Amino acid sequence: MNTDAAGSSSPTLSLPAAFAGARASFVSPWRLWQQLSPRERWLLFGAWLGSLLVSLGLGVLSVVDEWSGMPLQFGGVTIYITVYPALLISLWWSLCIGWWWGAIPAYLTTLALALYAGMAWQWAVLFAFADPLGVAVIALGFRALPMLRGLRSLESLLYFVQLSFAGSIFSSSGALIWTYSNHQPLSELLPIWQGWWLGFFLQNLLLVGPVLFASWLRTERWLYTRLQQVQGSDGESRHLVVLLLVLVSVGVLVFGYLSLSLGSSLLLGQLQHGLAPEVRQAALVMTQTGWVFFWVFVLIVLFNAFFAYRLFLHWQGRNQQLLDALKQSNTYLAQLVRLDGLTGLLNRRSGDEVLQQEWVRCQHSGQQAVLIMLDIDHFKQVNDEYGHDVGDQVIVQVAMLLQEHMRLHDTAIRYGGEEFLLVLPEISLEQAVTLAESLRQNMAARPVYANQVDIKVTLSLGVASSSLRMADKAAWVKQADMALYQAKRAGRNRVVVAG
Repeated sequence: MNTDAAGSSSPTLSLPAAFAGARASFVSPWRLWQQLSPRERWLLFGAWLGSLLVSLGLGVLSVVDEWSGMPLQFGGVTIYITVYPALLISLWWSLCIGWWWGAIPAYLTTLALALYAGMAWQWAVLFAFADPLGVAVIALGFRALPMLRGLRSLESLLYFVQLSFAGSIFSSSGALIWTYSNHQPLSELLPIWQGWWLGFFLQNLLLVGPVLFASWLRTERWLYTRLQQVQGSDGESRHLVVLLLVLVSVGVLVFGYLSLSLGSSLLLGQLQHGLAPEVRQAALVMTQTGWVFFWVFVLIVLFNAFFAYRLFLHWQGRNQQLLDALKQSNTYLAQLVRLDGLTGLLNRRSGDEVLQQEWVRCQHSGQQAVLIMLDIDHFKQVNDEYGHDVGDQVIVQVAMLLQEHMRLHDTAIRYGGEEFLLVLPEISLEQAVTLAESLRQNMAARPVYANQVDIKVTLSLGVASSSLRMADKAAWVKQADMALYQAKRAGRNRVVVAG
């Protein structure tokens, strides 16, 4: 079930549980090109190219109409905001399909606008990385943690807000390049920088968020129906989480430093205009106090980041321990399914698989293998006279005898109640008969001690080579079974070769 659709009244948009792990998947353009039909390729890539042209047009409009660093009054304080509609388009592509889908339009649009505004091409090439960098932080956040991009839960919404803030700080690095490359005074950096990050942040919350909320379910369903085999990361990579922690911490510290540094520069610049000494002194003290607070804040942020990292390692270690324990349990359960509980030999179901593999190998390679089917003589009489617990001891003794005489690549199977089967690959018939005779003699000379008496146990054995003309594995087993039956009829405690 797609938990991001919780509360949705449209059952047609719910996804199978198998796609739950692909919620945070991102698809590269090349990978998507390989998966789509020709018609879907033209539609999708045509829409992408169309959105690129729209981004360029809106970007030019934002430069012509000077939508950058617009002053707004908020609670008696002047704040600056930049409106950049192309950001909505690039973020939607990055979060819904993959980072490259949004990063390329963001880069090309910013590059074109920088050149249009007269920036030197060397600076423009560097400047254009600002928005893709901010978008990358947000996309990385959704790759690092399996958070739902439909923003239909409070947890995913708060996560989106935090990522938007971190992304806006990294994106605002372009303001520094813009100011420096255009030789603008430091006093003009604050409105440009604040307008950049605040515009990025508010556009994410007021435009990108609602568009994601409205479009993600259908987008996810489309990805699922077209790309069922494309599975993304569930966000459990330690490297991605650590990188996200570092980026968020750096973003917060850079935000604090630039805010305090630029604000202090403006304040100190104003102090040069004939203010009273007391006012200048108070302003200096306030500025110094602000810097002290900032460095204390830096220590707190670094401590929290380190604590979060250690906590993450701790829980990851615990999860790994649980996964290892689960793996061991699954391995043990798999062995229980394959092995006979009393003897530890393969059970009949698993033995049939080995038989089939060996039969196919012999048919393809032309090499010979031999089956030895053996049965405990008068086993029912042992059970009736001494009890089933003694009968179990006899079965265990026979299993131990087989294991003692097996080669490393031989296979012993408990095929029935008191019936066993040995699969002997790459062996001659003469060698197999010698082994069967050795088993018979050793068992006859090894009484089973139970109930304070020695119980003599004998074996009847049938030997069948794969070189006989047989249609399939079942016929091979039938040949060994018929040879065993002849050994029983001939008086038991003997070896009979089929054919």
